[in-house]
Amino acid sequence: MVRQLAMGLVQGKALFSAAYAIFAVTLLIAMAILLGHLKAERISARRERRCRREMEEYLRLDTRVGRASSMRELAERVCAVVSARSPFTRVAMLLRDADLRLYIAASTAMEPEALEMIQRWAAAGQQGSPEGVSRSIRLGVRSTVVGFGDGAERGIVVPLWMADGQMAGALAVMASSVLDVRRQMAEEAVIALEALAMKLVRSIEGAGREERLLRAEKLAGLGLLAGGIAHSLNNPLTTVMGYADLIGETSSEEKIRSNAQIILHEAQRMQETVESLIQFWRPSIQREEPVDLGALMRVLAEECEAALASRDIRMIVQATDVIPFVRGNVTRLRLVMQHLLNNASQAIATARELSVPQPPRQDAIRVTLSHDGSALRVIVSDTGTGFREPGRVFDPFYTTQAQGVGSGLGLSICYGIVREHGGEISAFNLHPAGAAVVIELPVTEAVCAEPVVVHDAA
Repeated sequence: MVRQLAMGLVQGKALFSAAYAIFAVTLLIAMAILLGHLKAERISARRERRCRREMEEYLRLDTRVGRASSMRELAERVCAVVSARSPFTRVAMLLRDADLRLYIAASTAMEPEALEMIQRWAAAGQQGSPEGVSRSIRLGVRSTVVGFGDGAERGIVVPLWMADGQMAGALAVMASSVLDVRRQMAEEAVIALEALAMKLVRSIEGAGREERLLRAEKLAGLGLLAGGIAHSLNNPLTTVMGYADLIGETSSEEKIRSNAQIILHEAQRMQETVESLIQFWRPSIQREEPVDLGALMRVLAEECEAALASRDIRMIVQATDVIPFVRGNVTRLRLVMQHLLNNASQAIATARELSVPQPPRQDAIRVTLSHDGSALRVIVSDTGTGFREPGRVFDPFYTTQAQGVGSGLGLSICYGIVREHGGEISAFNLHPAGAAVVIELPVTEAVCAEPVVVHDAA
């Protein structure tokens, strides 16, 4: 009996030990799961705080663009903030120039090799060539993961889509390390970057509208002032010219006749300026007709070929296969194109005068014509010095030429003529050098019967 009791106690003790061990293991597992949940919650809370701080920083970011802040300065601010607040330390911002080509406007912590890969990717995408660009994968709503070079280096590209379907630029971040280790973090960061992209697009679009409105208001006021000045000066100038001519004809002294000719010459120059003012203030009413700008540019290129070749400047005209007509006055549109070509030639000459000694380079004036069915787009670009103040080039009397060279009314008259035709004109600096003037004109239903031939004059 005692032996049986002892055996029962031993068995009970073994069962108790086993139950205790099971309980201890279960408790440890439960504690491990609880600690894992707590750690995950802490990580999630930190991630949410980081995302919130990142989003708040993007909301506070000043994205205004105007006279006091250029697009390049905006790109520098964006890259600095994204590098500091997002998981991606290597950041670049691309913008489109007047020729619709993507270029790197600013970057932070990017090695030259990485910048070169991004630029090659942008050029390949522009040309529709897959060379140097591996297959892209969608990430977020509008962003893509892109392999640069041989695909060993991966990045995320966030496009800046405008309301009209044009891509104003893109944010590019190198993201291989983040994608390999913390994909969820990359996905969350892309949400914030896409929100930033939308804010940038709104700022860029708003700046464009504001600039056009301010320019129209300013030129309207200047036009009224110019008209008043022109009418006030016209009659006195006519009197001065008449008396100077009379003195020159009646005087017997050579010195007096010479001085009278100088007075007459300078008064004629003033009268030309007055006529330009009147033309700017009250454009002449002309009969409208269908105008073939493609043919007009071919004629101008042939006329300018010899003069430009003597200055070692190439004249290149590029166009799509079919160029639609625009409705307007061919004489006035020809005046616009002649002035833009003359400005481009002068800009190249100025660049050569200012440049340090370097190997000979082939300067060029390029005219590109394209259309989207509703508007004809003409881009006149050059390899010159660029505009000192692109926002002021259409102001009357604004000029960068030496005193006595030009009146500063040429681009103002171009602006007036383009607006007469229901179009838009704008000026840009190109990257890394040069400038472009972009004209957009509404098209008619008729199109050219023959394709426009590309003209390339050396």
